Amino acid sequence: MRVTIAVHGHFRQTSSIGNDEVTFTLPDTGDVRIRDLLDNLNIIEEEIWRILVNGRPGRLDEAVRHRVKLEFYPRDRQHAA
Repeated sequence: MRVTIAVHGHFRQTSSIGNDEVTFTLPDTGDVRIRDLLDNLNIIEEEIWRILVNGRPGRLDEAVRHRVKLEFYPRDRQHAA
């Protein structure tokens, strides 16, 4: 399955994605969750403020589907817990 990932804020410097969005192919096993991608993206779960899945709010436990665009927004001082 094809997945496109974009990051915002300081994730552009700290993740493995960088400034541009990246599209890659994952095995279509049906059991990959957004949370499962974080280690490979070098994104720490606790630093995430918002996830968008095709422009809509998403959850870490949501299944990754074919031709999805994921966007990760980091916490900042305004959004810190």
